[in-house]
Amino acid sequence: MAVTVVVVSGPIGAGKTTLAQGLARRFGALHLHSKDLLRGHGGDGSRRARQDLSITRDRETGGRWLVEGVLAALPGRCLAVSSRANKMSRLITVDAVSSKAQLDGLRARPGLRVVHIHLEVPEPEQALRCAEPDTFETAWAHPAERAVHELASLAELVVDTAKVPPEAVLVRVASRLGLYGRTGERLVDLVIPGLHGDVDTRPLTAQLAPHYEVLLRMGVPDPVPLREELEDAFARGHRVLIESAGTMASVCLAATGIAPGRVRRIVMVCRSEGPTFNWVGLREAASINGPTDLALVLAGDLASTNWAARRFDQLTDAARHHLEELERVAGAPVSFLAPSAQARHLIERRPW
Repeated sequence: MAVTVVVVSGPIGAGKTTLAQGLARRFGALHLHSKDLLRGHGGDGSRRARQDLSITRDRETGGRWLVEGVLAALPGRCLAVSSRANKMSRLITVDAVSSKAQLDGLRARPGLRVVHIHLEVPEPEQALRCAEPDTFETAWAHPAERAVHELASLAELVVDTAKVPPEAVLVRVASRLGLYGRTGERLVDLVIPGLHGDVDTRPLTAQLAPHYEVLLRMGVPDPVPLREELEDAFARGHRVLIESAGTMASVCLAATGIAPGRVRRIVMVCRSEGPTFNWVGLREAASINGPTDLALVLAGDLASTNWAARRFDQLTDAARHHLEELERVAGAPVSFLAPSAQARHLIERRPW
């Protein structure tokens, strides 16, 4: 898997460093500043001296000095790791390129996926934003600075930062890079109490939790992560399990800020009490929540006659008939079964 290198270009004061810092803070990108790379070539002087040196090194190396500096600065793991979970560690931001030769050198390097972002800003705004205002006029008139404007036609994305605030620039760039993940990817499973709001969902949650990278337990202190944390999890392809405290899936999803399109499965936990079972309530709960699976806790006579069961085929005929009717009414299969309320392990009907 290629390392993604976000190459930022733009005039003085366009917000290049602000964007690079945002990618580093929000997505863990490695931020490489060209002026730091120039230090290895004697570029410790003023902005004008760095501009002169950049042109000299471009002429001497054909722009390859920048890609050589980038490769030297990369952690070894960036070139070796290939799993999707390490996607964020393979993101590099180069702040910034100032010539086509530098850009071409990066694009020509195998193993690098180069995405070029060009930021624009009107000259009056540049002067106000310049970090070194005393040298702005001299730096602005330098040939290296004038050549930067020509890079806009080579970029995958051009943003006028005078019209777009920094947080919006970051969102647009992150979206262009695919850092938010696919919005339609269903990575969320929800465990929700059905008929009885007091039914204990914790045994099922504990049994399922090892299959997930993220666990949210609603109704406990500070259960909801920041939206950014969830977006990062989705971008990495991490699966999320939510244990709801209430009986409505839509309310739980709204509280966590998760779109319904992210949901893969909804497991509704019910307690069965044989002849006194609330069939009307089950149908209403299924209609509201649309469960994909049911988890059933046997109670009453069904529990007393099936407490020793360890497989579905060990259930009594009465229990099996009850499960079949429950599935017809709810429109979902019973995928998990607790033979009694005291059972510590649920029987799985099929691998989760």
